[in-house]
Amino acid sequence: GVRLVGVRALGRLERPALAEEIEPLLADPAPSVRAEAANAFAQSVQLGDGARVLSPLLGRASKEENPWVRGILARSLGRLRLSVEDRRRVSRALLALSRGDHNVDPPPEQLVGSVLGLEAFGRIGRDMPLGSAVEARLHELARYRSGDSETDDPRPARVREVALAALGARGLLGGKEVRDALADADARVRWAAASALARWPEPAPLDLVDITLGDSLARVRTEGVRALSVGLRDAAHCSRLTWAAGGDVDAGVRSMALDALGMPCPAAAAAMAVLERVAGSLPADPSGLWQPAAHAFLSLSRVDTGRARTLLPRFVVHANPFVRSYAARAATLLSDPQALLTLASDTDANTRAEALDGLARVRGHSVDSLLVVALANDDAPQVLMAIAPDLADTERRADARDAALATLQRLGRTGQETLRDARLALMDLVGAMGGPDDAHQVEPFLRDRDPAVAERAAHVLARWTGEPYLAAPRPPARLPLPTPTELRDMEHGEVVLTLQRGGSIRLRLLPFQAPTTSHRLYSMVRAGTLDGLTFHRVVPDFVIQGGSPLANEYAGNGAFTRDEVGLTVQWRGTVGVSTRGRDTGDGQIYINLVDNIRLDHDYTILGVVISGMDAVDAVLEGDGIARATFDPGG
Repeated sequence: GVRLVGVRALGRLERPALAEEIEPLLADPAPSVRAEAANAFAQSVQLGDGARVLSPLLGRASKEENPWVRGILARSLGRLRLSVEDRRRVSRALLALSRGDHNVDPPPEQLVGSVLGLEAFGRIGRDMPLGSAVEARLHELARYRSGDSETDDPRPARVREVALAALGARGLLGGKEVRDALADADARVRWAAASALARWPEPAPLDLVDITLGDSLARVRTEGVRALSVGLRDAAHCSRLTWAAGGDVDAGVRSMALDALGMPCPAAAAAMAVLERVAGSLPADPSGLWQPAAHAFLSLSRVDTGRARTLLPRFVVHANPFVRSYAARAATLLSDPQALLTLASDTDANTRAEALDGLARVRGHSVDSLLVVALANDDAPQVLMAIAPDLADTERRADARDAALATLQRLGRTGQETLRDARLALMDLVGAMGGPDDAHQVEPFLRDRDPAVAERAAHVLARWTGEPYLAAPRPPARLPLPTPTELRDMEHGEVVLTLQRGGSIRLRLLPFQAPTTSHRLYSMVRAGTLDGLTFHRVVPDFVIQGGSPLANEYAGNGAFTRDEVGLTVQWRGTVGVSTRGRDTGDGQIYINLVDNIRLDHDYTILGVVISGMDAVDAVLEGDGIARATFDPGG
């Protein structure tokens, strides 16, 4: 156990120089340690050239006998960034690992790892040849069947799904192959085939799109709508989008189709009628189903400004803050400064951010005085990040500089690391507005608690003066580590998210894979921090994300946590932590709606949904968490 945790930690540091410390553990007696060592070896070069670790991994792959470890070796080899010649060596090894001995399919645990390796090999080297042998093997795996019942074993279907995804990403799937996959009994396989249609070299064949639109699962229909939304569209494509926008039973599918109708559509009359009808159906109740109406209204604002203007007042005064933020976006499209001025003083920070940025777009620098006042007094990071670029070429240079400096100092006193993005935007504005005479006001930031802010201050000072400056940040306060008692508590208990619109989601934490991020969520739940917060980001067939105190990407909770990436695949239902760069976990969580394997090795997984995926699938933008509790009994 100690060797396993130690080698995992070495890999997470992502320092190529530590590869020599990891290499001996590739031959450890324990399979679990060998697997972690292979993963750590690849993680040590995650951000750079993989040639340093290639030969040891290939050597271990030729000797390894454990099927599971062989699968991990395939995953590790597939994600290395390599030259064309080294990729040829990897392709041969991946093909061998995917076939097993005597050209017989290996055990499922090895085959899943191998197909994940092949997928990463194609994705990371997307600008390099895949190779005819690799392509042929992926086509074989897209038809893979285990020979046994798949009812209780997801692995054979995952092999088919990942192979289809790898081929679809490169436009290598044919119509018959997609048609066969769309008839698969497993939803994962149907989803992978449907998502390939959006990447079709030409407009997707309508007979295949129609199959997706008739599927029983919303995530498959979503991909059909996505396929209709890209590229050139004719009247037949638009009629199907119009039907989905007005007739699909799932609000998320309808909203996506309504978004697509915001682009010019040959079947304009029918599309306009649906947009106007749905936009006009906005419920007065702030807890009602507002999302389709908001999406329809935004699209209507793009394609029929006259009709949209008549509806704008209802959205501007709506009690739901998410609706008002849509009103601000629409008012920008409609060039309505009066509505934007009203929304610029909204109690909701997201609405203020949209409205102030919209005013800058509609009125230009005539509203700079209003932006400067907001810059000096508003602490919401999304507001500051929206308006700082709008002031980058203002004539009120001294006012903008002074406001940015005052807010930088004020936010710095909070000690909240998760304000980094806003503070960097402010420092950039100071750099653009100030000069050498202001150096004494920026020099204190060289010792800021946030090393990124300190480095940016050094850059600004060097540019102003032509002299080098050294950032010397003070160590930030770290979050407490979990105690042994808390680790056991997390291992045996469950987090329960009770949703305001009904339903609940139960999560099992992974405290021995991601101890600090699991502990952070555990502590926030026990403190009641998540109660009343929202899922502010819902991306169809990707993730739902929530837990921000201001319902925004850039408003987190306190200090950052380090990444704790590992071997767990980002399958549907896994729970991760939101970041904006390495080691910037901000307390927000996301739940994977589909298998998002491209997120592997870059984002920390802290838990898994063990019940309530139907509630996860039903979450819409702005849905609230009534309360979050910890059930110690599990």
